[in-house]
Amino acid sequence: MRAGILFLVMPLLVAIVSGCAQKEEQKPVAPPPAPAVSAVEEGKVLFEQKCSVCHGIDRATARAATKEKWASTIKEMQGKKADWISDADAAKILEYLSSTHGK
Repeated sequence: MRAGILFLVMPLLVAIVSGCAQKEEQKPVAPPPAPAVSAVEEGKVLFEQKCSVCHGIDRATARAATKEKWASTIKEMQGKKADWISDADAAKILEYLSSTHGK
């Protein structure tokens, strides 16, 4: 009787042990999320791209101004070259100038 039980239990134990020994397939790892770019950083890039076409960027950053004055200056520059600086880009440029060169 013990031999019969052992005969039935042994294959079950082998199946359990071999099942545990199998490695699970590794799931692909998602790449880490790209770091968020702040509006100030975006504004700096846009400022350097857009504003340096007409004049040196050191010209604008040599002074500090209020956010309202920067907004006025950017609006004036938008009028000099149609469709060069969109309103969305202007908002980011304003964020950059007012936070890094603001009063």
